[in-house]
Amino acid sequence: MGALWKIAARNVLRHKRRTVITGVVMSVGIGLFIMMDSVLVGMDRITLDNMIDYTESVAKVRTPEYVSNQLGTPLDYGVPDPEAAMRAIMAADRRITAVAPRARFVANVSNYEDSLPVVATAVDPELDARVFKLPEAVVSGSWLSAAEPGDVVIGSGLAEELGVEVGDYLVVSASTVYENVNADEYRVGGVVFTPMPYINDSGLFMAYGDADELLGTDGFASELVVAAARAPSLDATLADADGIAARAGAALPGLRVDSITELAKDYLAMRAMKSKFSYMIILVVLLIAAVGIVNTILMSVYARIREIGVLRAYGMSPKDIRRLFTLEGLLVGAVGSLGGVLLGALMDWYFVEVGMSIGAVIGSIDMGGLPLTGTLYGEWNPATMVVGFAFGLVVAFVAARIPAKRAARLEVTDALRFV
Repeated sequence: MGALWKIAARNVLRHKRRTVITGVVMSVGIGLFIMMDSVLVGMDRITLDNMIDYTESVAKVRTPEYVSNQLGTPLDYGVPDPEAAMRAIMAADRRITAVAPRARFVANVSNYEDSLPVVATAVDPELDARVFKLPEAVVSGSWLSAAEPGDVVIGSGLAEELGVEVGDYLVVSASTVYENVNADEYRVGGVVFTPMPYINDSGLFMAYGDADELLGTDGFASELVVAAARAPSLDATLADADGIAARAGAALPGLRVDSITELAKDYLAMRAMKSKFSYMIILVVLLIAAVGIVNTILMSVYARIREIGVLRAYGMSPKDIRRLFTLEGLLVGAVGSLGGVLLGALMDWYFVEVGMSIGAVIGSIDMGGLPLTGTLYGEWNPATMVVGFAFGLVVAFVAARIPAKRAARLEVTDALRFV
């Protein structure tokens, strides 16, 4: 077998041009596959991070009844004794860094001329700032923690639509717990611009004290939001969130605790489809490379018919001939696969260390409401590199078997006619 390897290696080196062309095609295909996987995971990471940082948090605690009626944002079915529940959550898992109450309700906001519906959220300004990054997203004015009572913070799109800025006044009206409509005047204390389009277009935040007066509630919490230490990768983030939700759920019987895995299940389903699409791309590219390998080995067979005859005359069996040409195909595949892994690792390094500005690439294109802003960073995934290398070898092996079998079928007498 050692002699076959030496002959195969010599023949591969002898036909450098064909070997290089086929190897380059395979390298580009595998390299792009590795790079695409890194970028797609990076897109998933930045999307999930934005959800965690601005709307969903790592996990949400709600009552089952509220979840069943959440589309109506009811002012009942709230979390009983939110203070005790928050203490229990903090004690449930050491990875939890903060917990905050929130109350969501539908309201109408008016600039005294026009009126627009909004998704309003009552927050504890200090606690909420420990869970979400909304204070960092303030582009004008200040967050509620630094504002006077009676102030609200609104999304930048909503401010533009209503033609208001910091210091202007709005009238906010909403249905109360007594099933009547109450309205009050509030000053715009801050404007936020976030990666979440619906916050920008219809988001309004007010302090709990103001919300209780408007709605007739008394510290009603429709949900408790949970923050945790940042995990090193997307998979670790999802795993940590599931673990935190499980422990918090065990500490809070009767309440429902959903991790970001459940809260973002629609997006994660899209993620699975994207992964399948990336595998289809590499399959097409490697099929093209497979044609190149078949052509390379087949041309080698026709160019070396006399050599095959001599080898057969020296006692080499058809099985050995088949192995020889199969080994040549594997060597070409190994060179292409290794080159692809190196190319993919180089592109991965760039995206992991340098990243890519999403705004510079997509500009103002509407991404269907997906929270994609900022700098996109890739993620290392050694498993993808192993899959790419192994897949390249398999393609090379299958492609080489076709001309190898043809070479093995040549009769000694027919081959020696060319001597």
